[in-house]
Amino acid sequence: MTLEEARASLEEGDLERAREALQRALENDPNDSAALVDLGYLALGAGNEEEATELFRQALEREPGNIDALRAIATIHGRSGRAEDAFDAANAVADAQPEDPLAALELAEVALDLGRLDEAASAFQRMRGLDDDLGHEVYAFHGLIEVELRRENWRRALDLAVDATRVDRAGRTTDILAFVVAQVFGKADRAVPELAEVEAALARSRDEHRRLHLEAW
Repeated sequence: MTLEEARASLEEGDLERAREALQRALENDPNDSAALVDLGYLALGAGNEEEATELFRQALEREPGNIDALRAIATIHGRSGRAEDAFDAANAVADAQPEDPLAALELAEVALDLGRLDEAASAFQRMRGLDDDLGHEVYAFHGLIEVELRRENWRRALDLAVDATRVDRAGRTTDILAFVVAQVFGKADRAVPELAEVEAALARSRDEHRRLHLEAW
């Protein structure tokens, strides 16, 4: 059975038939990295992270730089709380996909989780340069604002929030700007949200940016 037939079984929801087909595909070609990746995702979906990780690593042994395997390993490390390993994997994805804004976003998020703010800022700047959709520019600004909020660099955050407001057609930056203005000047001309609300808004911005790129694939 071919890999295409195995994937057809996946689309039909027949996971067991797909697994058997992928295993047969590997018997025919032990170096089939795509079959290993698909088996890895099946194992991951079944909650077998250890088995999935081993399958993804085997795929990388056969095809170094396999993006799907690298991304999956980064996800597994992140879920398991292995933040440093997740950062290394996300960095490998970004290096392998230097023109991919989503890879830059994923690296920035892991860096934020680790408090590696210089790396996060660099990744958000890289993302800004890579994403040529003008409607997406606000997302990079939001990421850079989040970095400066964590640094408590209010003046720099204010400059970025003003820039974000200029390109934000949906008004998502209004409350963020009010919060930063209040930090710089002690007050704002509108109700000021709590820091937790601002952080939640920035997290939603990252989620929305990721969703837009995933939908475009």
